[in-house]
Amino acid sequence: MVERRVEVPVPATPTRRDWLPLLGELAGQIDDGRFYDRDLLDLSDAIDAVLDAYRRRTYVRSGSIDYQRQARARQQAHLHLP
Repeated sequence: MVERRVEVPVPATPTRRDWLPLLGELAGQIDDGRFYDRDLLDLSDAIDAVLDAYRRRTYVRSGSIDYQRQARARQQAHLHLP
């Protein structure tokens, strides 16, 4: 018997900064047709679970996020004035 060390790569857990580009990549892959139709139901279930968790956040339920969206839209509109 020979003993040797074997390293198995383990994917890193995405951090909060990783999610925006990952979700953008997911959207692109769906748009490009890189998901089979047969996989869309499972994907939909996973997305629903994420949205449920999102909606449970007090910040979202309180309407604060809507206020922030409006403020961001006003700021971007102001930046693009002629």
